[in-house]
Amino acid sequence: MEDSTKKVEGLVRALAVEVLNKFEKKKKLDIQELVILATYLNMRRLDEMRESIDGVMRAFQRLDALIDVVKELRAALERMESGRSDEAARLLREVNAKLDQVLEKLGAFSIEEV
Repeated sequence: MEDSTKKVEGLVRALAVEVLNKFEKKKKLDIQELVILATYLNMRRLDEMRESIDGVMRAFQRLDALIDVVKELRAALERMESGRSDEAARLLREVNAKLDQVLEKLGAFSIEEV
């Protein structure tokens, strides 16, 4: 199926080049040629949309990776907290609270929760 799609897209692109050349020479285009141009333009728009969607998905994947790192950092800080003085433990709890806030905000953008 993918091979046939690529063949059709290649054919539409080739036909669009011919039609565009005719259009540039200020020759009249028939309905079929206009349909070819419209199809070509729609294909280009779909390609642009796919690229945009891919970019958004990559951004979500980076956010998911960041969430994992923050969770690991929070767990490491919790382990450190148990063997520290009161002041150090208090500071570690503050850092953990900030990490909780980061996780909460990142969670709004997570793919896992969508």
